[in-house]
Amino acid sequence: MKKGFKLFDYSKPGKGVKKAETDYSFFGFFKLFKRKFFDLSKVNFLWILLNFPLFFGFVGLSGNFNIDFSSPASPFSPIVNGVGLFNNGAEITALGEIIGKDVIMSYPGPTAELLFGLTALVILTIGFANTGMAFVLRNHSREEYVDMPGDFFRTIKKNFGQGLLLGIIDVVISAALIFAMVFYSTNANVNTLFGMSYFFSFFVIAIWIMMHFYMYQLLVTFKLSTYKILKNSFIFAMIGIKRNIVALIGIIVTIFLNIMIYVYFLPLGGLLPFFITIALVSFIGTFAAYPNIKKIMIDPYYKSSDYVNDTPEESSLFKDRG
Repeated sequence: MKKGFKLFDYSKPGKGVKKAETDYSFFGFFKLFKRKFFDLSKVNFLWILLNFPLFFGFVGLSGNFNIDFSSPASPFSPIVNGVGLFNNGAEITALGEIIGKDVIMSYPGPTAELLFGLTALVILTIGFANTGMAFVLRNHSREEYVDMPGDFFRTIKKNFGQGLLLGIIDVVISAALIFAMVFYSTNANVNTLFGMSYFFSFFVIAIWIMMHFYMYQLLVTFKLSTYKILKNSFIFAMIGIKRNIVALIGIIVTIFLNIMIYVYFLPLGGLLPFFITIALVSFIGTFAAYPNIKKIMIDPYYKSSDYVNDTPEESSLFKDRG
């Protein structure tokens, strides 16, 4: 490197400016969100791009590949037709005219079923997308520089195997919880146990959502096994319950507002998930979770003697894996 006079050489050590502490309060979130709005939209786009199998599902749901068929509009039509076989009176004929009209319905054809099958490939991509997003949003929440899209994909590469495994576990457990909720909802009137299980499923799903605030953050921040990531995420979901509940309410409100915008302003409401909603929902959880992680796992480590004695590449638990 050539040596010469540098008037503004920022690489030299100096007194510098002390970095201000991030305000992790309720109003601090909105201030930070305002500053990071366009950064969140970037990571939202990358998340959508990486989870491209979801587009197959959207196309399948469009109805363009459904097969149409006609069906009686009234459920009583078969009964009237059956009676008409034995009684051809004017009353039955008139009643048949009233409720015997057919309507056009449709069901997914082979192409639509293929598209739905391809959508299942998201089980292989969602872990990567969540891993990259977790690193980016964590750094945004503590107001650190992020090189986009480099840091997003670099984090995925460094955590490839564990990100894939955690994503598969994530999808399987999420699908099982949704199936259980639907099953108990359908059979809630069968007996009291099913009714209680239906309401209990909401509690379990809420805990699972709050665990998501921590799972991928722990993955990109610490050297932990997948089992310990899930275990610690559950512990954090419990001990950080106050911030977690506030974040959960914020996520519900965000999704509700997006649905309302979709209902009354269809073009905008349909585009929001592709532009900001997914990243915003994840950012709410990240912002709520990081102070708990910092207080319980990061700060004690830096204050301990292990921080001085450990070899970072070998024995240190804390390691930024982005």
